[in-house]
Amino acid sequence: MSQNVVSRSAAPMRGAWIIVGATFFMLSLNSGTGFYVLGVFNRAYINTTGISLTAASAGATIFLLSAGLGGVPVARWIPRYGIRPIIIVSVLLSAVTLVLQGYVTQAWQLWVLSLIRGLASAGFSLVPGSIMVLDKFVGHAPARPLAVAAAGISVGGAIFTPVITSSVENHGLLVTVWAMAIGLVILIIPVIILAKPTAPLDNYQDATLQPDATEHHEPETVVANNRPLGTAFLMVCLAFGLLIISQIAAIAHLLTLGQERNIGNISLAVSAIAAMAVVGRIIGFIVLPHLSLKTISMAMSVMQVSALILIATGHSLLQLFVGAALIGLTVGNNQVLIPLWILALFGIDRYAHLFARASLYTAIGMSVSPFLIGFSHQFSGGYTFPFLLVAAGSLGAGLCILTLPSKLEAT
Repeated sequence: MSQNVVSRSAAPMRGAWIIVGATFFMLSLNSGTGFYVLGVFNRAYINTTGISLTAASAGATIFLLSAGLGGVPVARWIPRYGIRPIIIVSVLLSAVTLVLQGYVTQAWQLWVLSLIRGLASAGFSLVPGSIMVLDKFVGHAPARPLAVAAAGISVGGAIFTPVITSSVENHGLLVTVWAMAIGLVILIIPVIILAKPTAPLDNYQDATLQPDATEHHEPETVVANNRPLGTAFLMVCLAFGLLIISQIAAIAHLLTLGQERNIGNISLAVSAIAAMAVVGRIIGFIVLPHLSLKTISMAMSVMQVSALILIATGHSLLQLFVGAALIGLTVGNNQVLIPLWILALFGIDRYAHLFARASLYTAIGMSVSPFLIGFSHQFSGGYTFPFLLVAAGSLGAGLCILTLPSKLEAT
């Protein structure tokens, strides 16, 4: 088995960057038809069906939680069934549930469909996507190609959010979800053709059976593969769970906040999140080799605290736009920092399993966010307190990051 590791690590990376491009495209479809449009769907349900803000927010919570839960079995199924069948089944199921969401009239229907669509979205999310990339770049400094692929999450939001928002406003939710479902099935075909990793990453997970494996992997592990995870893994999950809670709050509720405060053209601020996420990802790609993971992560915390305070207190489009832009800069980086921390701390041998677990734990935090904002909005009578609450969470994330090692680089 260890000989196989050596040969793969030294082998030419044929078509490696094509796989990165395919993963980029898949993740753009996942995010652009998934969590980026939660706020758009929520507003449509509130305006046309009588579903309350709290009930609609619960639907978003269920979607995010089930997406995280789905990542764990996906990581286990990939070695058994391969990535291609998982992507096919997941996309078809997502398309069907998208269409059915156009016919929702009651909250329970929304909750059931959100559960199914969330589970399905895990099958073409960053969990299988990062495994596709690392399969080609194991032993070849995977941080940059992984960062490029993960940028698809931001690009998907930038491209699809304004288009879907405009379609819902002009043509209604039913027409929009049909178009989204058909487009998703057609556009995923090139990814399905290319999604053929040479070997599952689970081949590398048991270091006790492969005593020489870590010699050939990059980055070097900080914690030995046969030791307990300690507090570092917990702090990574907690820190980025809190940071992503803040992002989801802004994405899912900014449209409704603008409506409540009678601010026109609030969709511009929502689009700014997606657009600046792309800019933030480009900046992150440039600085990755020059700054430690801890420095970059602390910068994300500081920016999010500032952004959420601006949104909490903003009653003008300009202030909300600036806050949304700052949030966008962090959206482009936070999700890719989680796998980079896991790679830097634990190495490739434990990556697939630990990243699936981290995705689940952060998804639990993410899933709480829309419901937390909706409930605290109902309790306080406005959006000021809810957004100050998640700003405090971003501050707490910074404190967690301070406990992590300082000299780790994004290899």
